[in-house]
This record gives sequence, C-alpha cells and structure tokens, in this order.
Amino acid sequence: MKPAFPAEPDPDEPINYDVGAFEQGSPISRWALARYLVGRAIGESISRTLLIVALGALVLAGVVEWLGSTFWSVVIAVLALAVLAMRAMLRAILRRLTAADRVGPIEARLHSLVDDTRSDVQAELRRIGLPGRPWTLPLLPLRLIGRQRRRKTVARLRTFDLDRVVPKSRVDELHLILRDTIGR
Repeated sequence: MKPAFPAEPDPDEPINYDVGAFEQGSPISRWALARYLVGRAIGESISRTLLIVALGALVLAGVVEWLGSTFWSVVIAVLALAVLAMRAMLRAILRRLTAADRVGPIEARLHSLVDDTRSDVQAELRRIGLPGRPWTLPLLPLRLIGRQRRRKTVARLRTFDLDRVVPKSRVDELHLILRDTIGR
C-alpha cells in the first residue's frame, strides 16, 4: 500500500531540480543569468590559466637559478608573483561581482553549472573568431585595447549566441537555485 504523503527528503542529499518546458523568470532575467554563467565561465578560465602561467614561471625561475643566474631567476620570480597578484585581484572582483558571499551554501552547484558552461563558451568564442582556448583567453582583454581592434572585437562579441552556450535547462536551474537561496 502506498503512503498518503511522500517521505521527508534527506537534508544531506543534494536537491535535484527537475526542469521541464516551463521557463523560469522573465526574458530579461533569463538573458542576465545566461550572461552571468558566461561571464563566470570566462573569468574562471582566465583565473585557472593565470595560475598555470604563474606556476610555470616559478618553475622556470627555479631552473634558471639552478643553471646559475640569480638575477634572472629573481626577475622571473617577481613576474610570476605579479601574475599571481593579478589572479588574486581577478578572483576578488569576480567574488564581489557574483555575490559569492550571499550564495555560499550553493556555491558547489553553481561551480558545476559554470564548469558545464565553460567548454560551450570557449567553442562559441572560437566560432566568432575570438580567443577561445584556455591558454588564449587571457588575451581577450588585450583585444579591447586600441579603437580599431576594440570596434572589431565588440562587433564579434555582439554575434555571441547565448542559446548555443547556455541551454534553457541550465538557466532554469540557476533561477530555481537563486530563488531558493535568495527567496525572490
């Protein structure tokens, strides 16, 4: 015999949102949340690449020191520390802009949504002719330097197709997560 009411959910088990044909939120909020996922995916990709570059530079500094050139070893190590400082500033800005302190309890699920989005973002950037590989993403801001290059880059960014990158189910899930967390 089936019980009249379903059992209470296990509080230790993660919530699995089932999204269907019903779309959460307004078109403008869906657009904003899709941009949020894209922005975070790009930011985290750049952050990861800067970490790899800094660690590689520190290894190079160690090799140069081992080969006997203390001056160049120190110069390379200082550059690596500058890259690590840039990464720390980028992560602080991203944390501030994405309100990570307000959504702390669900950060793991948001991180997995961003991870799911990252490869799609990179593929779409390559499709529109912009740097889209993990090691070339830090060059994207450099394309905004200079009037002519900035105009071409912005024109290409306008052709960025969010529907190719962020499926409706991810945006719906993000809506549900934020609604449960923030209450709106």
